[in-house]
Amino acid sequence: MTSNPQNPTITHHGMIAFDFDSGTYQAESGSNNWDVSPISAFGATAFGNPPPVGVGQVLIRFNPPLENNHYTVLVTPSRTPDAPMLSCNYGEVTESGFRVIIFNPVAVLSYQTVRNGGFSFAVIQV
Repeated sequence: MTSNPQNPTITHHGMIAFDFDSGTYQAESGSNNWDVSPISAFGATAFGNPPPVGVGQVLIRFNPPLENNHYTVLVTPSRTPDAPMLSCNYGEVTESGFRVIIFNPVAVLSYQTVRNGGFSFAVIQV
């Protein structure tokens, strides 16, 4: 029996920065086949109000969408002096993109959950 394994390929990659002054996420570098947008806090669009800045949750959207969602993602947080243990993970994988959640697992009790921050990612397809 012969196998025909395919070589894994990095199809999307990038670095996202969070600007604490303006409260926005922006692409700093990477491939040009994706974009980034914050995921608004719960109830953000109620009563016609504009959505506020996302709370530690970011959506990476592929442009164009992939033909299938058979990929994995590597995500790495950009740690800062006030969040030296900043962490992130990904989920909700679709052909159109995925969600990244940034969180600080070790902090003072008042700030021990999701947190805005930068990160890098790479999408690997087989």
